[in-house]
Amino acid sequence: MTDTARPNEATEPTGRDLGGCPVVHFDPSPAREVGTYWRQADELREAGSRFFNTQAQGYWVFTRHDQVREMYKNPEIFSSESFTPWEPDPIYRFIPTQIDPPDHIKYRQILNPWFSPGAVGRVAPEATALCRRLVGELAPKGGCDFIADFALRFPTEVFLALLGLPVADADRLVPDVDAFFKGFGGDPDQQEAMAGALVDIRTYWVDAVAERRGEAEPRPGDLASHLLHAEVDGRPLTDDEVLDMLVVLVLAGLDTTRAELGYMFRHLALHPDDRRRLIAEPGLIPSAVEECLRLYTIIFGDGRKVTRDVEFDGCPLKAGDMVYGLVAAANRDPELFDRPTEFVMDRPNNHHFGFAGGPHRCLGAHLARRVMRIAVEEWLRAVPDFELANDGPLMERGGGSMNALLALPLRWDTGTIAAET
Repeated sequence: MTDTARPNEATEPTGRDLGGCPVVHFDPSPAREVGTYWRQADELREAGSRFFNTQAQGYWVFTRHDQVREMYKNPEIFSSESFTPWEPDPIYRFIPTQIDPPDHIKYRQILNPWFSPGAVGRVAPEATALCRRLVGELAPKGGCDFIADFALRFPTEVFLALLGLPVADADRLVPDVDAFFKGFGGDPDQQEAMAGALVDIRTYWVDAVAERRGEAEPRPGDLASHLLHAEVDGRPLTDDEVLDMLVVLVLAGLDTTRAELGYMFRHLALHPDDRRRLIAEPGLIPSAVEECLRLYTIIFGDGRKVTRDVEFDGCPLKAGDMVYGLVAAANRDPELFDRPTEFVMDRPNNHHFGFAGGPHRCLGAHLARRVMRIAVEEWLRAVPDFELANDGPLMERGGGSMNALLALPLRWDTGTIAAET
């Protein structure tokens, strides 16, 4: 959608039979004031359950929870060969993200043990200690940019520790991850930087793999070493497969949780009653995390590539078409959720798509949940009262990739902190 058009306004015809589906032009890539994309997703959903978007080469968009669920459940029709609808033939190849069943599970099984509840539980004490140290450093300062000073540092260091990487390597990897997602969102001016970031991240792993190659046994707690000794279909993984798997893990692991933490703590800064309730009832923190993942989803939408001619919910899809499940709209669908635009801390049966769905459901879901729970617990223990540091608008990265606050300035009374700690 352009800045001058409403989402339900038709544009020029596409020259093909759209089965009566509306035609719009919607561009989800620009950075905008926080909340803009969620509101636009709501508008698009209420305007209709489906439409054809003329952005890029053009693609179908589906806005309802049941439609998005069906897209996720049926990879034989909706392939993950590409998951960015404005880029049907992407320059990257991520494993297992872009591998469809039945081969998908072969690669997923290699990675699952590293992100299982047990593995996450084993790293939890280290994560808690790390979080306490970071919050302890920030608390006496009376304020911070939560994104730069905490949301980037904490989940990144936990993730690197889980993979057996030096925590200091975050300084090299995080800027490349940020550059990648600026281009990943569809901004044509960022495509060169995105490609360069991919090269840099891959080079990091080329060096890491070379250092480990030839070792008789995998290094304990070292994922790169583990992959060098892993097999699929009775053969060792190729170098390209190993590198593709490692690159996608860095991209996903170093960006997603920091983004969700930003929205969680923005909510807590703006809603002191919710903050005080979590302090009084810490058992609600897991439910509050789920509600943050639903209401403030960082996945604006999720793309898929159609494998064969088929009619889906009245739309005539052709093999090779791109489709976009508008996750932000589905997560606020009033047909499924009561009070869909409210933060309901103890919401039951919260069937959101904050971690996508189907066979490609987020590998790191257990880790993300635990990191968010620890962050809320430890921050509220040390800094129980805080607020936004200014009244200016907060900006977020465009929803074409994954939404993320660019900054979150917070402040608090250090006298209260000293008494509490």
